[in-house]
Amino acid sequence: MDDERGPESYIARVTGSTNVQIGSHNTQHNVTVDAGTLPPPQHGDGTGRAPHNLPAQSAVFEGRDITELSGLLDDARAGVVVGQAALHGLGGIGKSELANQYARARLDHYRLVWWITAESRESVTLGLTALTRRLHPMPTAADAREWALGWLQSHPGWLLILDNVEDLADIAGLLGVVSGSGHLLVTTRRDLGARWRRLGLHALRLEVLDRAASVRVLTDLTGLDDPGGAGLLADALGDLPLGLQQASAYVSQHEGMTFADYARLLAEEFDRTADAAGEGEGDPGGRTVAAVWTVTMAAIARRSPLAVAVMEVLAWFGADELPERVLTPLSGDPGEVTDALALLASYSMVGRRAGSVTTHRLVQAVTRGAATTAGRSDAIRESAIRLLAEAAPDDPVDDVTAWPLWAALTPHVQAVGERVPGGQDLPEMLGLREMVATYLQYQGNLSMAVVLHQRVVSDSERRLGAGHPDTLAARGNLATCYMQAGRTDEALALHEQVVADSYRALGADHADVLAAGNNLAACYLQADRAGEAVPLLEEVVTESDRLLGADHPDTLTARGNLAAAYLRQGRVDEAITLVEQVAADFERRLGAGHPDTLAARGNLAGFQAQAGRTGAVAFHERVVADSERLLGADHPDTLTARNNLAAAHLRKKHIAEAISIAERVTADSERLLGPGHPVALTAREHLAQAFWADGRLSEALRAEEETVEHRRRFFGPDDPATLAACEHLALSYWRAERRDDAIVLKEQIVQSHRRLVGDHHPATLAARADLAGCYWMVSRREDAVALQERVVADRRFLRDDTGRGSFDASVILWQMRAAMDPSLTHRPGGLNSPGRETTG
Repeated sequence: MDDERGPESYIARVTGSTNVQIGSHNTQHNVTVDAGTLPPPQHGDGTGRAPHNLPAQSAVFEGRDITELSGLLDDARAGVVVGQAALHGLGGIGKSELANQYARARLDHYRLVWWITAESRESVTLGLTALTRRLHPMPTAADAREWALGWLQSHPGWLLILDNVEDLADIAGLLGVVSGSGHLLVTTRRDLGARWRRLGLHALRLEVLDRAASVRVLTDLTGLDDPGGAGLLADALGDLPLGLQQASAYVSQHEGMTFADYARLLAEEFDRTADAAGEGEGDPGGRTVAAVWTVTMAAIARRSPLAVAVMEVLAWFGADELPERVLTPLSGDPGEVTDALALLASYSMVGRRAGSVTTHRLVQAVTRGAATTAGRSDAIRESAIRLLAEAAPDDPVDDVTAWPLWAALTPHVQAVGERVPGGQDLPEMLGLREMVATYLQYQGNLSMAVVLHQRVVSDSERRLGAGHPDTLAARGNLATCYMQAGRTDEALALHEQVVADSYRALGADHADVLAAGNNLAACYLQADRAGEAVPLLEEVVTESDRLLGADHPDTLTARGNLAAAYLRQGRVDEAITLVEQVAADFERRLGAGHPDTLAARGNLAGFQAQAGRTGAVAFHERVVADSERLLGADHPDTLTARNNLAAAHLRKKHIAEAISIAERVTADSERLLGPGHPVALTAREHLAQAFWADGRLSEALRAEEETVEHRRRFFGPDDPATLAACEHLALSYWRAERRDDAIVLKEQIVQSHRRLVGDHHPATLAARADLAGCYWMVSRREDAVALQERVVADRRFLRDDTGRGSFDASVILWQMRAAMDPSLTHRPGGLNSPGRETTG
């Protein structure tokens, strides 16, 4: 209904009220408002709900709670103006949608709800003008703005939403004028910290959705019943609401498309996919992940070109926390880099916490795409690689203080490496990969270390050639990693090839050839081939003495390995004498606190313990004390020394001491290195042995089960060390009268051997024969005979020189058949009854 009054009634006029300032400090209008003459809203929806101009809401709203926002607007804490709040966060995070959902849910609580796009001062004025025209026609826009402000001041119970505020100066005057009368909600990408509180607004930062909410958004919007695929796609999209919405629209409009299809498109054709909003996309303005941050970066560029350069470099790193000091070389003044990061953080383009910076993966992808379009991606990527190389510490193995930095840098080295096109590796990238692989290797993450070492070998062969010393060294490092991972056959083959290639490429009198021979000999020892290790090591020691000198660390290392080989051959006195000299030489050459010296002394203690020498436990205790003092209690070598001390106590039947030490080492190594680290696994194995010795059956079994679980998770079910742990657990089950559990585990072991080496390999045959004996013991006689028949047939197929293996299997088969059928009289020979406990 139209008002009958003339135009002058719509301008605030003097009625005896107090003066108020309307507008900014630059455009002040001293007016007064007569609340009694201002009209109420003319239009409602007939339901008692407030008139509004809210945009369409999403039918799917997940992962957000309007309760917290409601509490902020109703909060009456001292120093904060009641009813004002600011939602801030990354573009596309869902700030506007949360504001919209809140407003719609609370329409019956307000007299008026009004939405203003507040990207500039002019857009705020337009929004206020539209509000006036909604309440009552006005003759001019200038009058309309002031009228709207007067109405808001004089009428309580409204909600005003200022969406997508870019500059606080655009709304600062408005906040001062209308505060205290109704509720005012600001959405913005700007994170301005204490400035929000000075303006009287509660600040609420929105983060990405949790994974469960992301999955619900994708499945609800598309109707696809594929939570697994939705989870993988949500991960690729970084759980960003706008990305999820855009992906859902795209998938829904392409018949037969799956979440995996879209994820593949996103990886292979990011620019096109990220720019495709889909028909009828409900996001205001049809925004896409490719466009949503372009305006923001343009605003940042106007303020700081350095901030743009920082953002472009960050786009090539991982989404994990990156130490901010990595970026310092981007400017001659570290403070300028800090200011650039602060500006980026204020626009929610990055997150900052405790000296680290994070970037959303979609923001990174869009930024990389823009750099590629501009032809600058190669230069930016190379800058990122050189920044990482400059920040990387020198020693990823023994420098414990550098481990936290290596842990922080590792995901970024891997991320940059994955984004380097083939054939474009910088030398710095090869070096970074090699050091990260070594760090992961000695932290116990052997599966990932193997993958990275393999990549380094491939890249070195392509860039430098197969015979280059760096390539040969990389292959030797890969072989050593294979050894630590229990892949002994692969390690041996590669080490032998490295020795041959090094000799051919470098000549006999080269230190790298000697190092390769030493590594091969160590691998022979791991494979229990001491007979081949001893002559090779003796030759390496002789040549190292001649070429490098008797005190060179490589010579001393070879002599230590030779001592271990002597011990394996039962040459105990020679082994102990030699390792005593090695330990003394290391101490004289490198000092008592050097890790190599402590390792040599630990080997000496272990040799003495294995030989049953008195005082071995005391020697181990001194090694532990020295390691803790010189390396620190958390160093892996210290934990290894404590492991060895627990083993020494076990040999001496000091069970209580062994349990106490093994429990502490297990807890410390899992905390510091992770449950899959070799030190942690060895500690848990020692703990299980100690529990068995103490008669604590259930605890021993639990420790062995956890060992198997960790080995399967970190190294895979077919890893040799995993299979050995399974064999031991099966034996323990059998000893504990858990025969069914033992048989299930042994059946799995047989299948693993079949996958690894085939049906006819001796390891497979031995596992089958053992399983056949188990079947017999639990009265599964037909299963036992059938399996033993297979063993006999396969042993004949692989008959050894003596034929003894086939003969033994045949005898056991005859005994089984005779037990089932006493009429059998021909006996091929005499062996133990098949009724023996083959597992124990």
